[in-house]
Amino acid sequence: MLKRFLGDLAQRTALQRGIKWYQKKVNYVKKVRINGAEIRIPSIHGICCNPTEPWMIDLLANVLQKRSGAFLDVGVNVGQTLAKVKALDPDREYIGFEPNPTCVSYAQNLINANAFKNCTLIPVGLFSKDCVLSLDFYSDHPEDSSACMIDNFRPDNKIYSRAFVPVFQFNSLISILGEKSVGIVKIDVEGAELEVVKSLLDLIRRDKPIILIELLPVYSNDNTFRKDRQDELERIFADIDYAILRVEKTPSNAYSGLNRIDEIEIHSDLSRCDYVILPSAQLLELQPRRDTPANKAPSMLVS
Repeated sequence: MLKRFLGDLAQRTALQRGIKWYQKKVNYVKKVRINGAEIRIPSIHGICCNPTEPWMIDLLANVLQKRSGAFLDVGVNVGQTLAKVKALDPDREYIGFEPNPTCVSYAQNLINANAFKNCTLIPVGLFSKDCVLSLDFYSDHPEDSSACMIDNFRPDNKIYSRAFVPVFQFNSLISILGEKSVGIVKIDVEGAELEVVKSLLDLIRRDKPIILIELLPVYSNDNTFRKDRQDELERIFADIDYAILRVEKTPSNAYSGLNRIDEIEIHSDLSRCDYVILPSAQLLELQPRRDTPANKAPSMLVS
């Protein structure tokens, strides 16, 4: 029995390796429907945009209706948010910042495959100063979505590889982008949120955009490095009179509403890392939404 089990396991492992090898060698395009819109998703040498997080589709649909102006995407990765924004609002101006050259190349292919309009990709990261930083990869995937530019953000994780990438203050790039009114900012930068917010502070004060941000957990009181950075972010938002709302999700990962919080407490729950931050005076624009049933089907289909 054991011998048969080990033989079956070896066969399955070999099959999985074969599938992974095949996926890296063969390029193809699959079609995904997001909110009824057909999006072409290329797979290139095993790199593929998987627009998961169905809660994000409903949240984006909500905020895109509330705000005009450009959508600023800080941390494009392979275009997960790009695909959703263009499915929901094809004519919206999209400006994406991404320091990983592999991700920039893939995102441009995604734009080309769908003939997305009004898209600008800037192949740099946003930071509080203009310099070159080490982008640390925590897996052997070149598009690693957990790659981080902040030293010691994940001190216990193995670094598989590094890439040196350029980062700039947002104000250093205005001459390239021109003066644009920004309605929504999405920030997903694996620990560099403080530097990005500092870089964008003049824009935030000027345009008062809605900010969608992922803030990874502090986990414990012992993690003073993360806690100090989180506290500084909260002070910045308080100084500019921005309110913090946590995105609530159902067990099926659908959007169930927003919950205003006084502070981002210490926790270890990865399902509680997504926030909407907006001027306190505009809180009524995004009323808490509690009418989403727990078994609501995602607004996304793959064909």
